[in-house]
Amino acid sequence: MIDCKHCKAYCCRRIGLLRPDLDRGDLACTHLTEDYKCDIYENRPLICNTDRVYEAFFKGIMSREEYDAVNSDSCRQL
Repeated sequence: MIDCKHCKAYCCRRIGLLRPDLDRGDLACTHLTEDYKCDIYENRPLICNTDRVYEAFFKGIMSREEYDAVNSDSCRQL
């Protein structure tokens, strides 16, 4: 699993690049709160749910460990 314990919502602060409909005007998600939480977490879009994205698109082409490593590396780069 991806370790999100110390997440500062870097991907949520750039979601407007991939989902302009979620952009609050500064590329950040309209559902991102001031304390870096998602106010629709239980009903978040597919793109925001790494578990569902893995199952839908990546399960057949890489292991879960590889997928998690790629996502964790992306967080560090953001």
